[in-house]
Amino acid sequence: MTAALAVVAAAFTLYLSCLYPAIAPRDSADMASAAMTLGVAHPPGYPLYSVLGRAWISVFPFGNEAYRLNVLSALAAAAAAGFLFVLVRRRAGAWGGLAAAALWALSAPLWKFALLEEKYALHALFAVALLALSEGERETAFGRARLSGLLLGLGLVNHQSLLFWIPCVAWLWRAEAARSGARVGSLAAAAAAPLAAGLALYAFLWIRLGALGPALATALRARYGAGTLFGGFARPLTPETGGELISYAIRGTIDAVGWGTAAASAVGMALAWRTDGARTKALLLGAVLTGPAFLILTRFDPSNWVARSVLEPAFLLPALVAAAFAGEAVGALTRRGTALGAAAALALPGFALAARSPWPEHRDDFLAYDYVRDLRRAVPPGGSLLAAGDTASFGLRWLALAEPEDRAREVAPSRLVDARAWLAERAGRGDVFVTGLGLDDLRALGLPSQDQPLAPEGLVARVGRRPPAPAPLSVLRRPRAWTRDESYARDEKLSYAFASWLSARLLEAQGLTPPETLDLAAAADDPEDYRLQ
Repeated sequence: MTAALAVVAAAFTLYLSCLYPAIAPRDSADMASAAMTLGVAHPPGYPLYSVLGRAWISVFPFGNEAYRLNVLSALAAAAAAGFLFVLVRRRAGAWGGLAAAALWALSAPLWKFALLEEKYALHALFAVALLALSEGERETAFGRARLSGLLLGLGLVNHQSLLFWIPCVAWLWRAEAARSGARVGSLAAAAAAPLAAGLALYAFLWIRLGALGPALATALRARYGAGTLFGGFARPLTPETGGELISYAIRGTIDAVGWGTAAASAVGMALAWRTDGARTKALLLGAVLTGPAFLILTRFDPSNWVARSVLEPAFLLPALVAAAFAGEAVGALTRRGTALGAAAALALPGFALAARSPWPEHRDDFLAYDYVRDLRRAVPPGGSLLAAGDTASFGLRWLALAEPEDRAREVAPSRLVDARAWLAERAGRGDVFVTGLGLDDLRALGLPSQDQPLAPEGLVARVGRRPPAPAPLSVLRRPRAWTRDESYARDEKLSYAFASWLSARLLEAQGLTPPETLDLAAAADDPEDYRLQ
C-alpha cells in the first residue's frame, strides 16, 4: 500500500506542476459550468462529472473553480497510475509495476487529460480499477464482483465508451471464476444490483431537465443521432478507409507511449501469452475494441487535424494495455537480476519522458480564458452575441458564472437556437453581434444585407451600421504551447486567424481595403477546417 501511495503521490505532483490555470479549450468549459451549477453538460449530459465535480469544488477551496476541477483530473489520473502499479506488481514485481505505472502516467493521452477539467482521467481510473478488481483472493470474489458492478455503472455514466471495455473485463472475470471455484452466473448476479445502482445516476438528467423526454434525448445523444460516435466527421466506410483507421490506430498507440515502450510491450505480451493466455487475450481484446474498432466505428478521416484531436481520448486504454505488457517485460528482466530490472524500470520511463516533446505543460496557458474574455469585451454590456464554436459558447457561459457582471451579455450558441429567428427578434438593435460563423452560414441567415450589414470588430462582427470607433482584434497572451503543434493551442490560434480572415472578406465586400494588421496568412494554416477558399 505504501508503494502504491508513493506512485500516486509522484504522478500527482508531476501533473499538479503542469495544470491549466483555468479553463482549457473546447468542451472543458462546459464540464466546468455543469459542475459549478450541478447542471447538465452537452450530450450525453455527464451526470457523474456534475455531481462529483460539484462536491469536489465544495471541499477543495484553492483556486478558481476550473482550476479545482483540473486538480480533480490530476488526482484521478494519478490514482489510475497507482491502480496499474498494483495490478502489474502481482505478476511482474515492484519494478515491473513501477515501470508500467510510470509509462502510462507519462503517455501522451493520460498526461494531457490529467491537466484539464474533463471526464477522461476519470474514464482511465474506472477502466484500470475494473482490471484490478478482476483478480484477487478467492474469499473476496463476490465482494469484488459487487464493487466492479458499481464501478462499471458509474463508469458508463461518466463516459459511455466504457462499453468497449466490458468484453475485456468479462473475459477476465470468467477466468477469475474458474480460479475461485465460483459460478460465472452467481458472480454476475452479485454485480447486477450495484451495476443498476451506478446506472441510476442517469436519473439526475430527469431531475435537472424536468422531464423524461429531454433526459432520454440527452443520454442517447439524439442531437448527434443516437448510436453514432459524432457524425459531423464521419465518412463512408470502405476497405480503404477502414485500413487507414486501423493503421492510424496502431501508429497513434505507438506515438502515445513511445517506441521504447511499444517494443517492451511486444516482448511482455509474448511472455504473458505463454504464462497466462486467457488474461493476455482479454487485454488485447480490450486494446483492439477501444482502439482500432472504436476508430472504425467513428469513420473519421485521420488526415483532418480536428478529427485527430477529437480521437485523442481513444488512445487512453490502448496505452494502458501497452504499459501493462511493458511492465511484464521489465518483470521478466528483474527475475534474471534485480539490477537489470531496476535499470529497465528507470530507463524506459526516462526515454518516454525525454520523448514527450512538446511537453504537455500548461501552467501559463490562458489561451481559452483570454479568448473568451476578448469575446466578452467585444460585446457591450447588455448586448447579444450569436456564437459558433464550442470554446466560444461554452467559455462565455463559464465566464458569466466565474466572473458575473451587473449587465450580462446574452450569448446564444448557434447550434442550439433558431439563428434566423433569434436575429429577427433583435432586428434594429445596435448591440447584436455574431462570431465564428463562416460566409456560407452567414449567407444562409441573410447576412450581410442592405438592411443588416456586417461591420467587423475584431473577434466579432456587428449586425448593423459601423460604429464611429471599431474595436481592434484582441491579442492572446502567448504561452509555451503557442509555438507547439498542440491541438488545443492550435484551436485558439485558428479562432483568431479565422476572425482576421472573415473581417477581411467583409471589408472587401464593402469595397474597402483590409488593413495590414489583419493576419490573413495565419488563416491559411487550416483552409480545410474553416473552408476559407
